[in-house]
This record gives sequence, C-alpha cells and structure tokens, in this order.
Amino acid sequence: MSYEYSAQNHDWDLTLHAAAELINTGLIMDKRPRTGTLSMGFPFFTGGMVLSFAAIESFSASIAFCMASVGRFPGFDFQRYRKAGRFWEKMDMLMSAAGIEVDKGSGLFHHIGQMQIWRNLVSHASPYEIEPTEIPNTVEAPRKLHQKKRHLEYARMADAQNAKKFYETAAAYIGLVKERTGIDPTAFAAYKVAG
Repeated sequence: MSYEYSAQNHDWDLTLHAAAELINTGLIMDKRPRTGTLSMGFPFFTGGMVLSFAAIESFSASIAFCMASVGRFPGFDFQRYRKAGRFWEKMDMLMSAAGIEVDKGSGLFHHIGQMQIWRNLVSHASPYEIEPTEIPNTVEAPRKLHQKKRHLEYARMADAQNAKKFYETAAAYIGLVKERTGIDPTAFAAYKVAG
C-alpha cells in the first residue's frame, strides 16, 4: 500500500506571534530602572515593528498562494503576483481580487504605507551629515539643523506607542482579508491512501 502526501507551509502567524512577543518584552524592559533617556525597550520595539510589517507581507503571500486554488478567485494569477516587484503592486493586485478598496490616504492602508516607509528606513538606513555651520548658541541651533534630516531616522519612531500601532495594524489587516476572502492560510500536512 502506498500513500499520497501533501502539505502547505505558512509562517505568517509565527511572524506575527514573534512581533507580539518582542513588543511585550519591550514594554517590560521599559519599566526597568535605566540611566539616561535611552529606552530599554528600543531593540524589542524595533524588532516587533519590523516583524509586524513582515507579517503583512508574509500573510499576503499566503493569501495569494491560496487564492490560486479557490474557485471564487478564478482570474487570480499567483505567478504574476510573485513576479511583481513592488509592495504596492502586489497589494493592489491582491486587494482587487479580494474586493477590498485600498485608500492610501487614510485608515488601514495609510497606516500600512507608513509601516512600509519606516521598514525601508530600517532596511536602507543612510548616513547624513551636517556640514560645519556657524551657530548663535549651542542649545537650540543643533536641533534646528537636524530637523530637516529627522525624517530619515527610523529610531525616533521605535517606541511603545508605534510598536503597538504597527502590531494592531497588521492584526487588523489580517482580520479584514480573512473575512473578505474566507481564506485562513495555515500550515498542514495530509496523508491519504494512494490509488
């Protein structure tokens, strides 16, 4: 007797869980006594925020993979989705198939856009320089000189409030897409008697 084996592997839920654990650890670490103004939770918030965005990307890929085999989405082309190079190209393709309107100007997709910008700042952090500049005083002037460059610094956003917002946005996105598509991609393995 022989058997037929089939399986699917979806890791988005592990990624989302890891994000939650890192953020919770950051919250605990921030309650510890510290010296100076450095957040003890900073590395955990940073990791949790990166993984929250990664969970959105991973979940989206799992939904796209499953859509290809669900009768309600006959025109969805998973290979085209995989070959799409840009995040928003993939997102538009997926949301169009799911019947979800993407409004990047407000709400959920606006938050996802902010998450993507922040993730890119982390992934592609670039140094910058303030050229020697004559200043009238040493207290206010440096702040003003750095203000123009501040949007390039990912570290300013890696805090408890933003970490929670990133996680909540990822969870809300996942919930919306599951509800609209009826697809809940989970890892599984199955055996059946071949014949």
